Amino acid sequence: MKAYIQRMRVYFAEMYPIPQHALLALLTYTNIALFARWVEKQSSSIASWYTLLGIWSIFDLWLILRLMDELKDEAIDSELFPDRPLPSGRVLSSDIKKTLAGAIFLYLIAHLIAGPALWSALFVLGYSWLMFKRFFAPDALRQSLILTLVTHNPIVPLMLAQGFAIFAAEHRLAFKELHWDLIAPFIVMLWSPFLAWELARKIRSAEEETRYVTYSRLLGRQGATVLTAGIQTIALCIGLYFWKQFSLSWLYLGILVFGLGLSYFGCLRFVRHPNPRTAKLKYYAVAFLLCVEMAQLVEFGRLVVYMKVD
Repeated sequence: MKAYIQRMRVYFAEMYPIPQHALLALLTYTNIALFARWVEKQSSSIASWYTLLGIWSIFDLWLILRLMDELKDEAIDSELFPDRPLPSGRVLSSDIKKTLAGAIFLYLIAHLIAGPALWSALFVLGYSWLMFKRFFAPDALRQSLILTLVTHNPIVPLMLAQGFAIFAAEHRLAFKELHWDLIAPFIVMLWSPFLAWELARKIRSAEEETRYVTYSRLLGRQGATVLTAGIQTIALCIGLYFWKQFSLSWLYLGILVFGLGLSYFGCLRFVRHPNPRTAKLKYYAVAFLLCVEMAQLVEFGRLVVYMKVD
């Protein structure tokens, strides 16, 4: 057991840094909980067991997906990324399987208190399992990065929708009767930075390209970069709609514009001067993601506080 713990410490440090993922899970579910309270006119305190469940649900699902990727990509990682913990032998395949089994067990146990949200959690977990099995078309997905993106990335909006299912269970509201005309675009707004990050982390300069398939190789550096920026722009457009429709603060819009402007700068710099130094678009994508998250936290946190006062 001691050796297992030591090996998994190595794994978490390199492949799944717990503090960063915990913070992002905290931000993501808190935004869901605040927005849902504002939309559904619920003045309940955000400090609840359901909030902890929502944060854990997101954090644990990301861990499950990461561990599943380790197992299904073990062969190709041995060729392309031999220094990673699993291919290098510093972590054993059995370690990953044990941790995955534990993460799935804890995911299910945690949702037992969530009433009807348990069923949506099972659906999300089932979709994750289909991803692990490559939707029973492994050869087709291995040969197409685009097809893999189309089939795998919807797990993000499903994860976000599960957050709203937890909120509905907490307030004994019918999931299908929530204000989906507002919640659906909100989910898309939170989803687009994650999708853009997924693209940005697989964009490389010509000098960096290897046998590893990247979006820059498939779509060209300019095409992949423009697509990334375009997906990020969707978040700003939805935010602009919310800002105008509900008379939100200038700070809300300013944070979104700043984040997108920063990302545009990185994208434009890479297109004009493509090299290994300017190709680090994933860091700009992370910055934009955090700006989107912080804009929701600041604005809807403020609105929920005012709603309680009124």
